[in-house]
Amino acid sequence: MSFEGDLEHLPLVDVIQLLHQTGKTGTLTLKGVKGDSQLVFRDGFIVSANHVNNSIRIGQVMLDMGLLSREALETALREQRDAGENRKPIIQMLIEGNVVPTQAAYQGLEALIEMTIVDVLTWSRGTFCLEVDKIVVSDEYRYFPEQINMNTQSILMDALRIYDERKRDGTLTPESIFGNIAAPEAQRSSAEPSAAELSAADLGLEELEGLERHIPTFFSALQEEVPDTPATRLQGELAGIPASDQQQLFRYLEQLSARAPESGSSLGVILLTSAKLMRECCATVCGPRFICATDDAEQLDPVIDQALSREKTPLLLLDAGEPSGRNGRDLAGLLKKTRERFADLAIVLLAAPGDYALCAAAQENGVSALLPRPCREQRPDTFITDTIDSCRALAAYLDRDHGKPEQDLSGKFRNRFLALAEQHDPPEVTFALLQAACSVFRRGVTLVVVRSELIAERAIGVDAAGAVTSVKLRLSPSEGSLYQRALSGEICYGDADQALRDTMYGAIGSPLTGKALLLPVKSFGRVIAIIYADFGPGTGTDPQVPLLELLSQHAGLVIDNILYRKRCAQK
Repeated sequence: MSFEGDLEHLPLVDVIQLLHQTGKTGTLTLKGVKGDSQLVFRDGFIVSANHVNNSIRIGQVMLDMGLLSREALETALREQRDAGENRKPIIQMLIEGNVVPTQAAYQGLEALIEMTIVDVLTWSRGTFCLEVDKIVVSDEYRYFPEQINMNTQSILMDALRIYDERKRDGTLTPESIFGNIAAPEAQRSSAEPSAAELSAADLGLEELEGLERHIPTFFSALQEEVPDTPATRLQGELAGIPASDQQQLFRYLEQLSARAPESGSSLGVILLTSAKLMRECCATVCGPRFICATDDAEQLDPVIDQALSREKTPLLLLDAGEPSGRNGRDLAGLLKKTRERFADLAIVLLAAPGDYALCAAAQENGVSALLPRPCREQRPDTFITDTIDSCRALAAYLDRDHGKPEQDLSGKFRNRFLALAEQHDPPEVTFALLQAACSVFRRGVTLVVVRSELIAERAIGVDAAGAVTSVKLRLSPSEGSLYQRALSGEICYGDADQALRDTMYGAIGSPLTGKALLLPVKSFGRVIAIIYADFGPGTGTDPQVPLLELLSQHAGLVIDNILYRKRCAQK
């Protein structure tokens, strides 16, 4: 099974949360202009990391964190070097020798994982690829082959906190995060001989003669750079096809890659396929609209949920594959199941010309469109031209007005609108607005503005789904925080900032995703309350923020009317 895509369209935070939520096992390889980094998962838990900077190793991390002395590390490295075939991971030697306690080892490993995540968060471009059942665990992690299951959500939140703080302070470098771990080359060259010896040993490069024979594949900075083109990515996929035909396809894909990116579309394409050629063609045709590709049908629901929570309009591409390599009944069942869960989802089936029964079953089970798929088994002589024609058909389909759904102003929205107008007391109006927000999100809290403070009132979905409770929270909004922006009347929807994580998450717990809403309620031009909402244990959906904004404005007018009537009655 594989799961791959572009970090620009499916951020690393979402990728990690999806793998944790679905309990995946495998190696997540992250590729960017700096090189490759890796995060290793077992049952959804992070168990290892390989940093793009080869000098950042566990021994140096623990040294710079003050968990280990230089003398102890140098002694362990010498013993490791002299052990020959009985060589053990440095972490194992340090623990078995009672040099560091197990808890300190965990702190060092967690720091290395956080550094890897923080570094990738700084990448403006890059790709990810999960290879399931391929476990590449660094030497220093092998001491805990079964026991080490670090809290993925906790590590991710800590990494985001570090990233936010360093980005705010303008010090987003490895040195500023965990000390001078990745010193510049000039500093390393001027170090003392013992420090130089330590650096080489710490990298596992003591035996220089065996360097090229044993260099790990993730040390990409030391390898000859291979150009990233359709020809290199599809190497070996078109074996047996004349070179002139292959070049025809490669030129077409390169022309597609050079097109100006689409703008103004919220469409996000998710592809289910096990064919590398179809993944390359579909991703190239979709361009910035492409989110990810996977060959695991169980991965689709959380990815679709994640796209909806980011206000994307997902489109599901199902590749039927070659007739001899798949089960048409399973594909029809998947179509039916997906359509039942996502009634408005656009689903496109890519099917070979002779798949009449499958196409009929797909129409019966709710497919939105059928598009031709090249089939080497049925049409070997025209396979390349068929592939190009299939790409053109998909491009024409995508260029229609997809990704711009009309907003539904009837039904549930109408009922919420009328419910607000029926209230006779301001607290009940804000509670009705909280209920409206929680019908889209999973949980929410009403924050009442009292002088310069925010005080939590009622909450929904904090203790149990739909349950109404109270929350003990009183806070003073800090300058520049999302709270302060909401107090100025701005509707805030997006990733939670540090102030939200420190206060709200501390009171009600962290949600599965970092998306949150702050919806201000105004009365006579002044914000009197703020509705906080998030997706709780779910991955979310499209929150329809413009509709919630209309409800908030209507709630403010209803409160104004209530207060005006009370003043008239008093007079």
